[in-house]
Amino acid sequence: MGDFVHLHLHTEYSLLDGAARIDDLFRKVKEKGMDAVAITDHGNMYGVKNFHDVATDAGIKPILGCETYVVRNRFEKDKDEKAGDHLILLCKNKIGYKNLVKLDSIAYVDGFYYKPRVDYKTLREHSEGLICTSACLAGRVAKRLLRNDYEGARATAAELKDIFGEDFYLEIQDHGLSEQKAIIPLIMSIAEELDIPLVATNDVHYLEREDAE
Repeated sequence: MGDFVHLHLHTEYSLLDGAARIDDLFRKVKEKGMDAVAITDHGNMYGVKNFHDVATDAGIKPILGCETYVVRNRFEKDKDEKAGDHLILLCKNKIGYKNLVKLDSIAYVDGFYYKPRVDYKTLREHSEGLICTSACLAGRVAKRLLRNDYEGARATAAELKDIFGEDFYLEIQDHGLSEQKAIIPLIMSIAEELDIPLVATNDVHYLEREDAE
């Protein structure tokens, strides 16, 4: 399993949501023979330093990231858009890390309304060095597909490709959910039409099957 890398993973720092404790996570990663893993906590980078240090000690490559909340205008306080759309951002290099820190800070200082939020304008200003994936069912592409708005989903994918270039990927997941199965062919179709690469992920929130409940 060494050739598979988890790129969508929530640790204990995804507060009230993630249950993957960092020390336990790296024991599991080594057990599975994986040589790299990402951290993408919801709206924050609280766990990044601990994650990086434990990964380094374990001989595992840490991929630093965040699952951001994106809205059209971070200054607007619209209850219908308070949670925003999920979007995965991963650091490609040191410039990307600095941009992700900047985005996370902006999300809290300027964009906080129920959750820390950024907007597409801010993403465009701080996109260098970042890899972006379209996230889960709570991502804008998936949400539009679930509303039977194929053209809207395609337009969102095109906008993100325009922002991140070759570092934008359409994300597909299959955890046995009917909603995921329904949109996978549609995501693949958009990927083909717009020449956007696909990445398969698991939306990890815990480490063992028996932890699900």
